[in-house]
Amino acid sequence: MVELLKEIALEAVDRGSLADFCTGTVIAAAPLSIQIENGPLLAERFLLLSRNVTEHEELGQIRTWTEAEGDRWSFYRMIRGKALQAGEKVLLAKTAGGQQYIVLDRVKGGGQ
Repeated sequence: MVELLKEIALEAVDRGSLADFCTGTVIAAAPLSIQIENGPLLAERFLLLSRNVTEHEELGQIRTWTEAEGDRWSFYRMIRGKALQAGEKVLLAKTAGGQQYIVLDRVKGGGQ
């Protein structure tokens, strides 16, 4: 779902339809601030972050098999280090009220 939304948004930006979607550059990671292309500098309080641009924990199970033990399920805990860094380009969607922006994902050629 996020990938489809990202694709639609990138097409809208390419066409110049910037009413709902725009791109920006991360100016600082902590506190987070993003400069919208041809627009304002957004402070962290105006940004809603998707899971694609945050560090988060993932819990799950993995199945392994060996001849000696057969099937075995193991639990794992992984930290996904996807926090934004200064210089990265991001895709944003403006919320209906226009007061906040959702940071959807990084865009290609966006730095690190």
